[in-house]
Amino acid sequence: MRRLALWTVCVLTLGAIAAAVASESFSGSLLIRPSWTHTTEGVTTGSESFDTLLSWTHTNGDTTNQMNQVWVSRRSLASNASEVIDIDGAITNIFGTVLTVAEVRFFAVVSASTNTTAIAVGNAPSTAFATWVRSSDDSVIVRPGGALVLVAPDATAYAVSGNGNIGITNLGASAVAYDVWIGGSDN
Repeated sequence: MRRLALWTVCVLTLGAIAAAVASESFSGSLLIRPSWTHTTEGVTTGSESFDTLLSWTHTNGDTTNQMNQVWVSRRSLASNASEVIDIDGAITNIFGTVLTVAEVRFFAVVSASTNTTAIAVGNAPSTAFATWVRSSDDSVIVRPGGALVLVAPDATAYAVSGNGNIGITNLGASAVAYDVWIGGSDN
């Protein structure tokens, strides 16, 4: 009987340790800074410098300037193909945790520079994630080598509210590769 009690204590202790280790945290910063040189020479010489386009720091959590979930995926589509990505319970992060994103604070789609055709982002056929556009049937064209980047650091962010489908469509006759980045919170 004593061995059973000791075994039970060991199992419960290991379970508590596993639960403590399984806690995830997500914090950091995003910096978008042009590295451009713009000069002119002639009768007069001038130059122009550029400031940081965006600098945003976030902590772990689910309100203003906070995120607790991140998902990054490298994807591809055959010619003229499309797919729907469901960010409301159908994606898993690198640790295998199923994500149910309630508010999106960072959203990016980056088209590979080797692509020869554009992709359309948005306009999912049903339950579209559309709080980042005016209408659920809207989409944005991302050119080869280009990117769509959205940052919404406020408490509202881009709400998902059960409508988590993002449509991605290849607009040409050649296969495309692209990356999707989603950062947000679950509450």
